[in-house]
Amino acid sequence: MHITRFLFEITCQNVLGENVLWHEQEQTLYWTDIQGKSLYKCAMTAEAKDILTAESIEPANTKLKEHYIQQVLQVFDLPFRLGSFAFTEHSDRLLAGFENGLAVYNYITGNIKWLSQQEVKAEHLRHNDGKCDPNGRFWLGSMVENTDIKKLSVEDQGALYCFSLDKGEVHTMLALSGLHISNGLCFSHKGRVMYHTDSASHKVYQYCLSQSGQIESRKQFAKFDKNTFPDGACTDNKGNVWIALWGAACVVCLDDKGNELFRHPLPVTQGTCVSIGGPNMNWLFVTSASHNLNDEKRAKQTRAGNLFVYEISEVVGVTEPYVSIN
Repeated sequence: MHITRFLFEITCQNVLGENVLWHEQEQTLYWTDIQGKSLYKCAMTAEAKDILTAESIEPANTKLKEHYIQQVLQVFDLPFRLGSFAFTEHSDRLLAGFENGLAVYNYITGNIKWLSQQEVKAEHLRHNDGKCDPNGRFWLGSMVENTDIKKLSVEDQGALYCFSLDKGEVHTMLALSGLHISNGLCFSHKGRVMYHTDSASHKVYQYCLSQSGQIESRKQFAKFDKNTFPDGACTDNKGNVWIALWGAACVVCLDDKGNELFRHPLPVTQGTCVSIGGPNMNWLFVTSASHNLNDEKRAKQTRAGNLFVYEISEVVGVTEPYVSIN
């Protein structure tokens, strides 16, 4: 398995693109610009496959792709920064991990139903990465910002929570505490293995979960150098883990034992999140960021903040699970 070619990019120029998810039933890609307080939605149906996969070296094909994307790309303004979200059984509603709480959010009407705001009073914390596991639970982590973490007690640092919804009731479980930047959540196909990182530690951990979602064991899965920060991640149908490496200008693919299979370069240094989907479930989507780049680096990375799409040599995508909010 390898990445065969670059297909196209969406010139969205996000400040902090994140949480890219493929909705297989809709044939639509969703992602968020956290700092831009925006939700993006772009249809990539089988009917449009020939347009989107046309060789980009032909100027006419490039213009055709750009025209198609302009027609189907929707951008929704948000009331708060959205770090992560999950699909629900309702096409107009997401389970939204806003900076200040977890909510059911209708992105069409703007209606918000708050479910949990356990960290809303802490000004130095905001919710960050989140992911729905195959059992329909939503895991949501927080991060420290604008504060020296060394001055904070463990209780005042970031944490990872697991939420389960049952007939309108929300049950919250604290999974991990003492985190700087909770990130990189993804799960094995059956949901008994979880991957998670505190990006600032440069380490990714593998957790064994009980049927109820309790952490039973933990071991180090991968470690990266001091200039490389593991960010958003996903798994494929072979059990491999794909991770966007912030600072390293690449995406890495690891097997389920943590062995590095390959790295694929990106045209920007700050790749942020990955997802696998597309009409044939063999497209790799990668979001990126222009956040914190100085003027010199911005001038050299004019594509920073765009979303990049690559073709994978094998069909490896898995259907994204959803959270039932009924």
